[in-house]
Amino acid sequence: MKYLLFLLLSSTSVNYGFTQPVIKKVSSKLYNVGFENIITTDSARNYKPRAGVTDRFYYRPVEFDIWYPAISSKSNSTIQYGEFLNLLEQRSNRFQDDTVYRSLTMELVQYLGINLQISDTAKLIHLKTNSCKNADAIEQPFPLILYLCAYNGMSYENVNLFEWLAAHGYVVACITSVGRYPGNMSTNPADLIEQVKDGSFAIAYLKTRNNIERTEIGAIGYSWGGLAALVLAMNNPDVKAVLSLDGSEMHYYGESKQEDEDFSELRNLSFFQLKRVNIPYAYLESGFKQSEREVDSIFNILPSLTFQKQYVHFPKATHEDFSCLPSLLPQVSTTKNYHSDLYGQVNEFSLKYFDQFLKGQNGVLLPELSLIYQKHVGDSLYPVMISKKTELDLRGRVLDIINEEALAFVNVGVQDKNIGTVTGHDGSFLIKTNPGLLTDSVKISMAGYKSQTWSISELLKQTKPVVIFLKEKIFELKEVVVTTKSLPTRTSGNTTVSRFISVGLPLKFLGSETGIKIRLGKNPVLLKSFAFNISENRLDTAVFRMNIYHFKKGVPSENILQKNVLIPIGKQIGRYLVNLTDYKLVMKDDILISLEWIEGSSSASQKGSIFLSAGFLNSATWHRLTSQGEWKKASGIGVGFNVVVQRLKM
Repeated sequence: MKYLLFLLLSSTSVNYGFTQPVIKKVSSKLYNVGFENIITTDSARNYKPRAGVTDRFYYRPVEFDIWYPAISSKSNSTIQYGEFLNLLEQRSNRFQDDTVYRSLTMELVQYLGINLQISDTAKLIHLKTNSCKNADAIEQPFPLILYLCAYNGMSYENVNLFEWLAAHGYVVACITSVGRYPGNMSTNPADLIEQVKDGSFAIAYLKTRNNIERTEIGAIGYSWGGLAALVLAMNNPDVKAVLSLDGSEMHYYGESKQEDEDFSELRNLSFFQLKRVNIPYAYLESGFKQSEREVDSIFNILPSLTFQKQYVHFPKATHEDFSCLPSLLPQVSTTKNYHSDLYGQVNEFSLKYFDQFLKGQNGVLLPELSLIYQKHVGDSLYPVMISKKTELDLRGRVLDIINEEALAFVNVGVQDKNIGTVTGHDGSFLIKTNPGLLTDSVKISMAGYKSQTWSISELLKQTKPVVIFLKEKIFELKEVVVTTKSLPTRTSGNTTVSRFISVGLPLKFLGSETGIKIRLGKNPVLLKSFAFNISENRLDTAVFRMNIYHFKKGVPSENILQKNVLIPIGKQIGRYLVNLTDYKLVMKDDILISLEWIEGSSSASQKGSIFLSAGFLNSATWHRLTSQGEWKKASGIGVGFNVVVQRLKM
């Protein structure tokens, strides 16, 4: 069971957490909150392919967490937040049998600590929640709400919401995001449907209990889980209302080719029928989606739904604001952050929504909606495509000025605008610009050549095909003295080969690259080899280039290599070792070493991508979307790049 962590949390969130009062007087009756972890098996489904009947993974393992109204609360049974984080490691071991994880909990704690800016992670682990483990349940029926977790998510992502609903008279069952064996979730519909079936199994399992109102069942989904909750409602008549927290069923095409193809496949499957959604449905959406990515189109389900529906758009909210994670900081640190009541309003909306549609308390939702609109934190305008400006094709070729031979793999792009590409073998390139970029410039650069900068307006004025000539850069090389004395070597960088923690290398635009800072020290060293580990590989063939940059004002600057270091990558996974001895790379101080995608990415399914091993407590990962694009730094997780270096006598 593998978790690929891409979530970069924002610490600008609500000052609302576990140790502050979670319950305020909204309903006439408030309850203590009990918690139970259920571990069972669904004998109607097989799990591990080709497993025998006696294999413990022959049938589908199912786990879900439930919060419920409880009779009493004993202080010694109150659960600490670290226990919910530890469920990740426990389940990663229980859902597969080829790897044993022993440090996932602490790695997750460190990851959250770094991204939430929590310096004392021990406080995060020992943070008291309002959940009382195995507390006696109140023996009267309460409506059931299924919560379907985000992509590879677990209950720790929204404990606060679960406690809030249970305190107001609901049983909440949290369905972990687990795909096919060995538990890995993906955007493939076959993995999605496993989480959906886990949800249906949980409904049938819990309906036998005395504290469940069998006819009043709702569903909440966050992110990826929003899509799963919608599919659950399409295929399970027990579900009477659905609430989606920034769910993936509102699909913005254009960010990922693989996700786009998987989503289109899902839409054509028999179990995805919008006409079956004849129950109340609500969608709460974050902002910034079209400003953060290149969007080709939007799949908006709302106009297709004919039954009662609500839509609220929070233009200043991030995707993470619909989880409880950003709200942890004020509870464990004196650090002040931007105060927002968004998360509290999400919880209030959730409560009023199900009070109206599961408890029949008519008229309670409209005042909550009015409050959101009056405070100008949300609106009700459906998302529409931001029209693209008229595109201008900029075509040309890049040649060597001496022999006029075509130069392949030259970086061509608009600086810091994520518009660029890499030249083909014939030196040709095509980038799409628009009238709004006429005052910008295109940078053309490659290792071993002097870079050039041309204004876009100047290039577009040329009547003949644009031909750009590059001139070789003359380097003054320091002499490397070879002695009979064997000088020591050391490994610098991140040596992780983790199969659990991975960073995806985006294969959307040629020229995209990912790297980390490596500290070489003040004395010159010889780079002898470069190594990295591929934990998952969906490629048949592709070519990558190793680049090395100096830092200028804390940001990667010019590429300092004299020639291309090309790395072909096939289908294999595992450790890649690149011999650098022949390149005579002598360097010092801090460098950024990166992998850049320059050719290929074909695969049998046309969904090529790779995942590179990464680790917490390592140098941050730097990445940019395309040639000459803007470098961005992702703190808290470092891609596993390392070099073997040898001290020199200069």
